[in-house]
Order: sequence, then C-alpha cells, then structure tokens
Amino acid sequence: MSLSSGQVTGLSDWDICIDPGHSQTENMGVNGYSEAEEVLRVGSHLRDIFLTQTDIDTVYMTRTNDQQSVSLSQRTTYANSNSASWFHSIHSNAGAIDHNNTLLLWGQLSDGTPDPPVGGEEMSGYMIDILTRTMRIPTIGSWGDCSFYTWSDYCDDSGGPYLYINRNTNMPSELSEEGHHTNPTQNQLHMNEEYKRLLAYSFFWSILRYHEIDRPFVGISAGIISDMESGLPINGAQVAMGGQSYITDTYESLFHIYSNEPGELGNGFYFFEGLEDGTFDVIITANDYYSDTSSVTILDTFITFHDIELLSSSSPFITGSFPADGDSLFPAWNDLVFDFSRIMNTASVESAFSIVPSTDCTFSWSNNYQTLTIHSDSLAFETLYHIYFNDSAMDIHGHQFDGNNDGSPGGQYSMTFVTGPPDMTPPVILSTYPANVTQNVERHPIINVEFNETVGPDSVINEIFFLERFMDHSHVPGTNMHYTVDERSVFCFFPDQAIQMNETFVIRIN
Repeated sequence: MSLSSGQVTGLSDWDICIDPGHSQTENMGVNGYSEAEEVLRVGSHLRDIFLTQTDIDTVYMTRTNDQQSVSLSQRTTYANSNSASWFHSIHSNAGAIDHNNTLLLWGQLSDGTPDPPVGGEEMSGYMIDILTRTMRIPTIGSWGDCSFYTWSDYCDDSGGPYLYINRNTNMPSELSEEGHHTNPTQNQLHMNEEYKRLLAYSFFWSILRYHEIDRPFVGISAGIISDMESGLPINGAQVAMGGQSYITDTYESLFHIYSNEPGELGNGFYFFEGLEDGTFDVIITANDYYSDTSSVTILDTFITFHDIELLSSSSPFITGSFPADGDSLFPAWNDLVFDFSRIMNTASVESAFSIVPSTDCTFSWSNNYQTLTIHSDSLAFETLYHIYFNDSAMDIHGHQFDGNNDGSPGGQYSMTFVTGPPDMTPPVILSTYPANVTQNVERHPIINVEFNETVGPDSVINEIFFLERFMDHSHVPGTNMHYTVDERSVFCFFPDQAIQMNETFVIRIN
C-alpha cells in the first residue's frame, strides 16, 4: 500500500456502493435546498475522489441524478447483485432549527452485537471522528441502530438490524448523518459545491483509515469569511492563496435559486485543494470591507481551517425607529428607540441627538450598543416633535455617521412624529343585560351596556346603539339613554312596547 504519482494504492481488490439517500428533492431544507440534492453531490464527489486518486476496483452509486426515484429495496438489491465490498448511505438529519450535529448508524442485532459481516461499527468509529472534525459541529456519536432507536420494538421483534439498508445488504454497511438540513447555517453551507467536496473527503479519509492506508498529503485549506461585528457570513469575498483564488457565494452566483431576497442567504465559505506543503499569505478583499492579509501553514494530514473576520468600512446609519417617521398617534409615555447598523460610540451619538420642542431625556443602550433607547417622561400630548442626529455621531471604529442614509459619510438624520391624546385606549364593554345568548328574556326588557370608562358624545348614541329584530334586521322602536355611574358610561334602551315572543334580538353598538 503506497502513494505513487499522486495515486493511493491498496484498494485494487475492493469496491464500494455509495448510496445518496432519498431521491429527487425529498426532505427539503429550511432554506430551500433538499437533503436528496445535497447528498447526491457529496456522493458524486466521493466517487470522483476514489476514481481519480486511488486504484479502487469499482465505485457503484445507487442513483446518479436528481430525476431518479430509487426505493430502499432497489438500493440494497443493486449493491447485493454487484457483490459490492461495502455499502455507505449518505444522509443529513432533521430536527429543531437550532439543532445541528453528526451521527453514524451501523447495523446491529437485537442482542447488541454487530450485524455480520462485521466492519460497519469500526468504519463508523473512524467516520464519526473525521466527519465531525470536518464539519466543526457537535456529534451524537456512532451507534448501533438497534441501540439508537430504543423507542421502537422492531429490533426485539425481528432480531435487527433496525435500518433497512443495514438489514438487507450482504456487505458491511453504515449510514451517516452529516448535520441538519433544518438548520439554516448548515443548509446554506450545504449549498456550496466545494463544501460538499470537503464532506466527501471526510468519508474518503475514513475509508483509508479503515484499510490502514496512509492518508496522502492533504493540501486543503478552507474557512468562513464573516463580518467582525455581526458575525454574519460575507458574500462575494475574494480570497487569494497559493496562486489560487476563490469568491464566496453570492446572490447572483447561487442564492437566487433559493431566495428572492438578495441579502437573506450566505455562507462565506471558501475552499482550496492541491496546495503544496508550506506557508502562504491569505489575502481577502470584499466590497465595503477593509482588506485583510494573514499567513497560514498548510497541515499535512488534515484540513487547514482558517476563518477570517473582516471589518466593515461602511458608515453607520439608522436602520429603524420607534416611532416611525411621520407617526401621528405616538403615545407620549412611550420610550423612543433607534436601531443603528453598527456598534456605536455611545457618547458621540448622545451628543449628536436633539429634540424640538426641547424635553429632558436620558439614554440607555442594548443589542451590543446598536440600539439606543431614549427615555422621557415629559413629552406633551398632541404635539409635533422633531428628532435630529447630526453627523458628529460615530461608530466605535471612528466611522462618521451617515445621517441621510445616502451611502456616504455625513448628513443629518431627521424625523417627525406627533404624540397622541392622553387617552389612547379604546373603551371596553364590561357587561350587558341581557347577557349574550340569554333565553326566556322578559318582553319589556331594559337593555343595559356598561363600559369601563366614560364614552360619548351623547349626540351620536342614537346612531350607534340600538336593538335589532334579527328576523328582518329592523330597529326596535324605543328610547336611548346615557348615564354615568362611577365615571363609567351605561347605555340603556327602553323599548316603546313589548317585543315579539319567541324571537331573536341583537344588541348592536357600532
């Protein structure tokens, strides 16, 4: 077993059946990229790595495109009919939106022993380690499938294994779960083609380890380019390293397939392979960011991860306010809230603030100094106010405030709002007589509606308050009265004559 002219030897008498789980676009991911599409491409990369970098005899695949629909029985029958040496089924998992981990499941009998022919347990042990380190996420571990699915009686009743592909293949097998397609960060990483190739390498190296074949010089560097302040991945970042270049995915290059919002998706992922042994400068540039240069020494036996945070060169601006500009019924007792696009120099922002008419204010900050709350207990009712932030405001890095949000530093921010009246809470009906859906009511009732506060004016009571005969929707003749009791309004209606028997009547207030 040796490495000659870049080819791994020692697999010439061995073959594998790669099984990309599911079919077509089954098991859709949270951001629109399905498990079936993703694992097919991981499997295709794994096949390519075997065929171009080793002397393997044959690589079988249970499906090779997004149009095929392949059942579980077709998969295992295909592997068995070709007498494949090994069967590996590639999947991604599903769960809560914040869950993301790796998992390996090998065939196990109900008594806890491996399903013969053995090998899946050992292979899974290598895979769970290498896959988890490659994905840099938590792991559930490597499990025998009967031990994992303890909620089912299937293994006790049948003898195991639990999973169909482990139970019905004639060769050692296992099933891998490479993260969760229901996790947004993971689903967006899965969209990247080279990330899928990276996952394929993790399976490749695991198989070499199982066969006790030395891993060739890896020569791979990968990482995430993200915003230093927000932590969000940066789309369209250009990475140069070792004579190669890479541009992280953009809306135009990839994400438009899965979203109509240009800024919604991103992964910031970059990938280089075929790097030589040595130390390289890594140069990163991106629009509206300061460029960054660092150095990295390539590892010989594993991926050289190198994540980079870039500092934005953009001026800070206000992204939202409460009240909104032009609000005409803002409660005078509420706080004013302003959200900024960047972490702000709080003293400069507070100095840049003014309000007309002038009123006493205090300030507090939240959301990592990106949200300013202005407290005042002296805003007047039904008054027009003007808010200003001049361009002396800065973020913590000294970038001048873009007050008019035109994309350039400078300019004053201004907005107006009008406070509402002292009472902005609609009145509520506390009780009625008769109560709703009451039966056997007297034919000469005095209708009462009690409110939680005084309402008016009296001049509109006849227009808004009446008793309706449901049969023909006519108004019952009578007299409306408005009384005030303990600062609460009570509307009363006195019918002129007895109302009809055995009919339905409706009290209406418009």
